[in-house]
Amino acid sequence: MLNKIVVIEDVDQIRNSIVEILTLNGYQVSCTSNGVEGISLIKRWQPNLVLCDIMMPKLDGYQVLEAIRKSPDQAHIPFIFITAKTDVVDVRRGMSLGADDYLPKPFLARDLLDAIASRLRRSQQQSQPSVNPESNFPLTIQGQDQRVNRILQIQDCFYFFIQQGSCFVAHSLGTFQIKKTMSKLAAELDPNQFFRINRQLVIHRKIVESYAYWEKGKYCLVLVYHTVSQEAILPKARFDAFKRWLQG
Repeated sequence: MLNKIVVIEDVDQIRNSIVEILTLNGYQVSCTSNGVEGISLIKRWQPNLVLCDIMMPKLDGYQVLEAIRKSPDQAHIPFIFITAKTDVVDVRRGMSLGADDYLPKPFLARDLLDAIASRLRRSQQQSQPSVNPESNFPLTIQGQDQRVNRILQIQDCFYFFIQQGSCFVAHSLGTFQIKKTMSKLAAELDPNQFFRINRQLVIHRKIVESYAYWEKGKYCLVLVYHTVSQEAILPKARFDAFKRWLQG
């Protein structure tokens, strides 16, 4: 299957040249001349990568990038700026919004193709979480925040939880949404490191500070991570399994 690329560039000559180069090199390309149509095209076409100018009518490249990074279905798409604006301030602004690369105008066809190939390769690698060959349990997991997808190290996860029907992870880098059900996630994690407290919570053993009998057949666990302390309720029916796990 051909990789799909969206090109957003308001200068006809540059846009047509880019489309020709990419088409001749085996890419499927769709293009537009302004940011408003660009956002619509990206959402409708779901490309593998976006090439976008900065200075454009209606919406500039920064606004396009910001809109895409806020959209859960498009936030992961690699985004390369093609622009004459290469001042440090401009580059920092783009990177802070989640740009993957800058390609200064004018550029050679070789530089354009190399930048695209590099970002597509990296995107493919990031979409395939690694697995421990000895235990067959994942070493990484893909999480998403408001701006971009990240590959997170499992060992740096504190706990997984359900909020408003979606699964999230509390990680050393922050809180990220996980596009898996809690049941599937719990089945994939290393049972020596993670324990499912209840339907809405899976914890890593490193955050268990203490536990004590509470009342009505339930136990109260004290969980500590990043100097933050909170409590979780463990049903009595799960206590024996929890104790064996903690001592294992």
